[in-house]
Amino acid sequence: MLIIVILLILLLILQTIYLLYYKSQIKDIGNQLSFISKHNSFKFIQTQIKPREISSLIDRCNTILRKQRELNQEFIHKSEEINTTIVSLSHDIRTPITSLDGYLQLAKRAEETKEKSKYIELAETRIKQINTLVDELFLYTKLQNLSFTLELEPIKMTNMLKKCLFTFIDDFTKNESEPILKLLESASEIKGNENALERIFENIIKNYIVHGKGDLNIREEEKEDEVFIHFTNLIKHEQSLDFDKIFTRFYKEDVSRTKHSTGLGLSIVKSLMEKMNGSVQADLIDNHFCITLTFTKIKKGNYDVE
Repeated sequence: MLIIVILLILLLILQTIYLLYYKSQIKDIGNQLSFISKHNSFKFIQTQIKPREISSLIDRCNTILRKQRELNQEFIHKSEEINTTIVSLSHDIRTPITSLDGYLQLAKRAEETKEKSKYIELAETRIKQINTLVDELFLYTKLQNLSFTLELEPIKMTNMLKKCLFTFIDDFTKNESEPILKLLESASEIKGNENALERIFENIIKNYIVHGKGDLNIREEEKEDEVFIHFTNLIKHEQSLDFDKIFTRFYKEDVSRTKHSTGLGLSIVKSLMEKMNGSVQADLIDNHFCITLTFTKIKKGNYDVE
């Protein structure tokens, strides 16, 4: 009987010690969490000896801490992007606004009608540049909304392409270049959106006019259920392209921003292509810059467009 009593007492003592140890572990975890929260520490919860339940609790706490740190890093990255964006847009918009103000001041002071008209015309050019910058920013922001969709319909792509090329005839003449077309005899129909397609072609052609040289070669290719349009041109020797960032927002080869561009052109192309279930790719082959658009082809007799 005495032995049983002694065993029970020992068992009670061991249980008390275990509970005290268990309590100290919980308290230690709480202290570590308080320290991490107070000092924004990158530490994780640690213990030298831990029961299975405590180990499970620590693993879950560390998982939450790890996710929180990832969110914090993402928030910091987004904040840096926003700051960079504000600086970039401030510069891009301020430059034409400053010159616009200058031209208007000169127009006021000009005594001759011809001179006054020249400055007013230059001011109108700057207004158009500002409108383009704001329009690109608005469109890019709209495209980042996951709920934003495009209505797709059958479109004869090459007809739209020729129409867009015609609007840039003066730019091609000024650059002493021309588009060289190698299109399929039978115009392919794709699933697309007319306004989006027009904007895609416009942005690619503008990119060529600003950064390219020589002739712009445009080739159409068809494979099974897809249609490809390849835009190829030489690039200027002084240019250094980062192909990992070409379709990234606000990326500019012209870091000095002397060409009044938001750097959103090709990023908008990528977003619009994705909204039409297509894709875009850029390559550099023998100093030739190539942009390839990939569309879903509509087979004859099949007009089931979502």
